[in-house]
Amino acid sequence: MPKQKWLAAASIVVLAAGAATHIQAQDTKSGAACGSGQTVSVNLLWPTQPNTLDPNVETLVMFAQISRNMFDGLFRLDDNMKIQPDLAVSYKQPDNLTYEIDLRKDIVFHDGTPFTSADVVSTFDRIVNDQKLASKQRSYVSNVKSVTPEGDHTVRFVLKQPDSSFIKTLATIVYITPKSAIEKLGNVEFGKKPVGTGPFKFEAWNVGDSVVLAANCDYRGDKPIPSKVEFRFISEPATQISSLQSGEIDIATQVTSDLTAALKSSSDVAVQSIDGNQTFWLSMNTKDGPLADPKVRQALNYAIDKTAIAEQLLGGFATPVGQVYSESVFGYTKAVSPYPFDPEKAKSLLSEAGYGSSKPLKLEFYNFRAELNPVQQSIASFLADVGVGVTTRFDPNFFVDTWQPGKMGRNQIIIRSNNNLLMDADFALGLELDGTRRGMYFNSPETDAQIAKARGEADVNSRQVAYDELNKTLHSLAPVTFLYSTNSIYGVSKRIDWKPRPDGAIYLANVNKSH
Repeated sequence: MPKQKWLAAASIVVLAAGAATHIQAQDTKSGAACGSGQTVSVNLLWPTQPNTLDPNVETLVMFAQISRNMFDGLFRLDDNMKIQPDLAVSYKQPDNLTYEIDLRKDIVFHDGTPFTSADVVSTFDRIVNDQKLASKQRSYVSNVKSVTPEGDHTVRFVLKQPDSSFIKTLATIVYITPKSAIEKLGNVEFGKKPVGTGPFKFEAWNVGDSVVLAANCDYRGDKPIPSKVEFRFISEPATQISSLQSGEIDIATQVTSDLTAALKSSSDVAVQSIDGNQTFWLSMNTKDGPLADPKVRQALNYAIDKTAIAEQLLGGFATPVGQVYSESVFGYTKAVSPYPFDPEKAKSLLSEAGYGSSKPLKLEFYNFRAELNPVQQSIASFLADVGVGVTTRFDPNFFVDTWQPGKMGRNQIIIRSNNNLLMDADFALGLELDGTRRGMYFNSPETDAQIAKARGEADVNSRQVAYDELNKTLHSLAPVTFLYSTNSIYGVSKRIDWKPRPDGAIYLANVNKSH
């Protein structure tokens, strides 16, 4: 008999490769009424706005908040970060490359079309093969060799290499889209009027202001409580706070510590903070120019006092890190500490790399989020103290227009962050440091091999050991300037009963709002 391992109470059983793996869906039929007559409003604090509502195209974590309330994946993470079935019923794993997933038979899309295996196959086909779609999710599923239907309600995935985080990817990254609606509307129109299977359906996109969703009263299981949910696009932190205090919005996201005092003084608003997994670093092009030298990159890490930034600028709501994910994420290595603040060491390394007063290192330092301006200025000051010439620039479009397409220059750096949806190291590594996926600015055969080894380990303990070795290597190579992880801070109206999650996901179907 293969050894069984319980992953969640009573509902998830994982067996050794070659046997069945089971995540059993529960019968969630409910007779509860649909819609309370209330609208719940969430502001998504971000410098830009979505270009599309197609969940297979728009991958920014902030705008995924809209998608996850309209669409479903095959699996999902519950509030305790355990994998649960969503559109799937169960799955089995005949070998370490093959996943056979049984699908629910009671699902319909918002337009009334039944959900089948054809929709799953179509979703992955358009992500991987539709060049006009140019899906940014392609790198997350690049390890999928084939997706084939086995009847209307079973689908078979075959991977190129073993991947222990594959089911997590299905639970957090890929939302299933309807084959028929996309064929009828085309990619562009579908992105304007999306059709999903989730608890809310698309109602309106007021470009420049908001997206409005209406309760899907045909939703399986418990019916959504709010009649409508609204996602606002207020980009100024102070305006967001005043909108919350006036009752215009119910949830304010990415609240900075300096604004919490104003919220705490309001009798109608609560400040909610949770140990988050959002981790910040400086991204740079290490393939050419001065930042290709590990000594220069190490110098930048020694030059910055992360503790001072965490305590003085971020109000103690942050913790310095020496990795690209926080302690709450699987794969974190306790033995790898943050770089200490050592400006003399930084100067010495810069000198060894050929830089000094007669030949200063010059960098263009970009920030695309207004709330991070104080952090940017502080970092620039620390770098200037060790002789680095820094020009700071604020450009809300730099991330989308320059960083994402791989156009960042040899002397440019940018503040980046990752809210780890998978709660797994592989997600953060795949964003930037894996040359086989989205490693546009760093490519190391040594670390690529270590990442692949860790991803393919089936045993949890062996996988952690592999990440420990990888994180030691990355710490030494310093492909980024490691900064800090932050608590997630929200301003929340006392009229609603919503609580934040460790992964940062905002689900609104079960939110009650008083009059």
